[in-house]
Amino acid sequence: MDRPIVDHGEFIPADKAPMPEHIHADSRQHIRVSLRQDEQQDILLACDGVTLSLYKDYCWVKTKAGVGNIKNVGLGGVGIISTCKVKLNQELYLKFDDAYYSIKVMRIQNISNKLLFIGAMWMEEDEQQRTIITNKILASGRQI
Repeated sequence: MDRPIVDHGEFIPADKAPMPEHIHADSRQHIRVSLRQDEQQDILLACDGVTLSLYKDYCWVKTKAGVGNIKNVGLGGVGIISTCKVKLNQELYLKFDDAYYSIKVMRIQNISNKLLFIGAMWMEEDEQQRTIITNKILASGRQI
């Protein structure tokens, strides 16, 4: 009688389809800490986080682009909810404690017809400065 092709208990690996590369949380080098009080609450109804003004550069002058609400922060960057119209790789500034902190837009996700989730990374190269910025925002979020 013919021998079965597969012996009982023999492991045969399945070919796995390659996973698509996304520039999301999986590709981050640093973790992000949520400033949300309830992660399960719909983001459209969430009134938590830290609200800051967003600025753009216009002829060497910073002009207010709108308001953003920081929902998560880390040494790598921030996640912001805003109605500001932005583009990928655009440089923006967060104004916090009368100082401007430069960020670069890395991801834009439409939440509603006007509201956007903006994933941005810090433009500051010095990790110690990024730590100071991150800690200030985290401390401000805990005071709420």
